[in-house]
Amino acid sequence: GLSKSQVSELTPEAVKGFSADQVSELIPKAVKGFTSKQVAELSDNAVAALDSKQVKKLSPDAVAGLSKSQLSELTPKAVKGFMAEQMEELPRSTFKALETVQLAKLSNDAVTGLTSDQLRTLSGEEISAFKPGKIKSLNADAISGFKPSTLDDFSRRQVKILTDDQLAGLSKKQIKKADDFIDTLTEQ
Repeated sequence: GLSKSQVSELTPEAVKGFSADQVSELIPKAVKGFTSKQVAELSDNAVAALDSKQVKKLSPDAVAGLSKSQLSELTPKAVKGFMAEQMEELPRSTFKALETVQLAKLSNDAVTGLTSDQLRTLSGEEISAFKPGKIKSLNADAISGFKPSTLDDFSRRQVKILTDDQLAGLSKKQIKKADDFIDTLTEQ
């Protein structure tokens, strides 16, 4: 198999020809060698072959090279491999390609890396995929990204799990416009 340094020395054009089988055969350490330019050249099929151990080893820079179509091809199981520092590098437009079933599989660590820009893209249905533990993992500074309508769709359990720091991260606009969320919060 290829080593990390061998992978990092491949041209983006060489990576373009990788099949799904070839990608699935790469040892996780080798995947660490991918750059964003190389990842951008992988076919959607090749990216779909990545498993969670391989995804975990992708550098944040490599993750930034993923396209919407590549990201949507990752299995929910593979999405489990994402870490906070990788999520931080995922452009908002690409993050939007994650489907509810994939969002549900993000680890608590990955969720801590979500940005306010990424959270702004989530619908009430998508946020419902986040179990209370994931909600608790959200970065307090990123909470300000939620649309008031998304906050209104939080379940009672999701609202109850929010920490004081997270609640302090809410904007005045969110507090003013998220009536159902505030009602649930004050019922406690």
